[in-house]
Amino acid sequence: MSETQPLIEILPEHWIIVRDILRKHIPHYPVWAFGSRARGTAKPFSDLDLAILTDQSLSLEVSAALTEDFSESDLPYKVDLVDWATTDDSFRQIIERDKVVVQMGELDQFIQSDAGKGWV
Repeated sequence: MSETQPLIEILPEHWIIVRDILRKHIPHYPVWAFGSRARGTAKPFSDLDLAILTDQSLSLEVSAALTEDFSESDLPYKVDLVDWATTDDSFRQIIERDKVVVQMGELDQFIQSDAGKGWV
């Protein structure tokens, strides 16, 4: 993940929390922000929507650990996680329209996987 903060509406100190949680649990997966914080239309307590680009569903253990760490963090808003592998095409189009890359992960491997077909 980039050391610089992506262009999403969160404070720098909140970005550090998000970055550290993603690095701890899913350093190899690309992650995109979408929704109001990616569009620049967020209100102070709008949630942060993150799509984790997976070609297979995240394990229950990893998903639960991410959810727990975000809910126990000092972030003043909820973080909603979306697993790309379990997301239907219509919602993927919505995510893609607003996306801001938050973490690169192993994007090349994702693009070459079945789930990432057509991303280049």
